[in-house]
Amino acid sequence: MSTFIMRWNPAISSSKIERFREAMKKWPQGFCGNWSIYEWENAHEGDLYIMVRVGDGPNGIVYYGEFLSEPYEDSDWAGTSKTRRYVDISIRRPSDPDTPCVSIERLEEILPEIEWRRGHSGQLLTEEQERQLWENLQL
Repeated sequence: MSTFIMRWNPAISSSKIERFREAMKKWPQGFCGNWSIYEWENAHEGDLYIMVRVGDGPNGIVYYGEFLSEPYEDSDWAGTSKTRRYVDISIRRPSDPDTPCVSIERLEEILPEIEWRRGHSGQLLTEEQERQLWENLQL
């Protein structure tokens, strides 16, 4: 089992904050969805992830969960003619996107070598980074 960093920038994502808040109201303990994953080659069903809000607004972990599928190909969420890889995900203990449950500053303290504020979804952590992350998080 591995851990991945997934990133959500609501300003450019097809997943909008309002829709996320509506789902949180219906299912406050969690729900399921899917997410595009750039580095999909080492991703597998059962792997863990943290979803980090990036871009404008408060940044940090807004939820975490598990990959519920192997990566699969589908049309681009941005509406281009290319295809992307996706994974089905569980969304556990979601927090309001304007109040991340772990701040970006705390993540930078735990793993300063990671570029937390930008990047793509699907960054695989090393075993040592994974150990440090889970030992220091209170999720």
